[in-house]
Amino acid sequence: MRLERIGTALAVAGGLMLVIAVAARSSSVGVGAIALASLGIAMTALSGPVPLGGRLVRTGLAIASLGLATFAMVAILIDGVHPTVDTLQIALLLGVLLGIAATAIGAIILIVASVRTIRAHHASRGVAALLGSLVLLGLAGYTTYVGAVGSDELAHPVGNTDCRTPMTRFGWTYEAINYDITADASLAQSNPDLTKCASQGMRAGHAVVTSDGIPIAGWYIPAADGVGPTGPTIVLVHGWGANKSEVLKYAVPFHPRFNVVAFDERDGGRSGVTDSTFGMREQLDVEAVINWLERTKHPVHLAVMGNSMGGGASTLAAADDPRIEALILDSTHAHVSSVLETRLEVDAGGHPGIPGTPAIMAGFWLRTGVDLMQADPISKIPALGRRPLLLIHGAADVNDVPALSVELMDQQAVTSGVPVEMHLCPGATHGLVIDTCPTAWGAWAVAFLDRVFDLPT
Repeated sequence: MRLERIGTALAVAGGLMLVIAVAARSSSVGVGAIALASLGIAMTALSGPVPLGGRLVRTGLAIASLGLATFAMVAILIDGVHPTVDTLQIALLLGVLLGIAATAIGAIILIVASVRTIRAHHASRGVAALLGSLVLLGLAGYTTYVGAVGSDELAHPVGNTDCRTPMTRFGWTYEAINYDITADASLAQSNPDLTKCASQGMRAGHAVVTSDGIPIAGWYIPAADGVGPTGPTIVLVHGWGANKSEVLKYAVPFHPRFNVVAFDERDGGRSGVTDSTFGMREQLDVEAVINWLERTKHPVHLAVMGNSMGGGASTLAAADDPRIEALILDSTHAHVSSVLETRLEVDAGGHPGIPGTPAIMAGFWLRTGVDLMQADPISKIPALGRRPLLLIHGAADVNDVPALSVELMDQQAVTSGVPVEMHLCPGATHGLVIDTCPTAWGAWAVAFLDRVFDLPT
């Protein structure tokens, strides 16, 4: 009886927490409430009088409740603790999958037990149990659906239709990297509106290939002042679902005095078709481009600028590549889980961040073999050492909320001794800082590189 009372108390406490979570609109508190209540139900079911359909229903309640509790606790660790140990991360992803499976199995057992109860002429109790069982099964099914669809969309973005070149967009001369430049003329002839191209044209060749075998295409844009290939150079890394044409807007303030490289990351533009991995494998794309630069241009100074997912890829690359002397991050997240949670809630029709976020991360791991927790840029900030970092962000960004992204990155840099400066653009939303504050963005970025490279102004 003591265990039954404890279980009842836990269930009641979980219910009260759930009310608080709804009032406060806190998914984290909600997850904790579900975990607490489900543990209470399991404890009550496993002790005291035999409920409803007997041993079968106790077994179902126990399995489903422990499944919910496992999922809830794992979700809290993924979304709130952000572990950095690889083995723990994999254990958490397995915990997500086991939690979903246990909840579904327990619910199915409860459905069978409920039907038996109804047939034994306990209709009211049986129907109540059946409704509760269907809710549990629905929760497991919904979570599975979000994980499957969300992970597929994350790995296979629709892609940007813009195919403008530096010449057609700004009148700049450029060199095609790893494809025949005459293909750009053909693309222009077949697409009246270059912002809505039917395709991105011929695929990349074999001159620039990542260490995992993905061909990369891009553009090399010489500085307008004729400084030459050994002059200061900046590599631009685009965001999720974008391409080299989209990221060209960031070249405008650099073009007068810096050589610029814009390229298509994997699964974008002319580069190789494969899974997009939200920065994890894209860091290899950055590495391949820098290898090409070192092999063909020999720049004396090199910096990288990444936008959103490109910022994540750039940070991961810079952590292990001292050739990157300085890093500029625009609209970049601190944790991948935070991005997924806000995008589910803001961009995907109001889906709850939890259970969606852990389910997508587990589904993505099953689909691609990539653990997205390893792609958190904030964990790599200390590896920059004394290499300077510039953080630029939109104050009105609801996808990567400043308090959960750029401010955390800034704090991590300060704590780690990384030279850092941070700028916020009032009114700017995600990925549109340079569109909203073009003059300020250019001034921040160019002044930063002038100081880092000790260039005459």
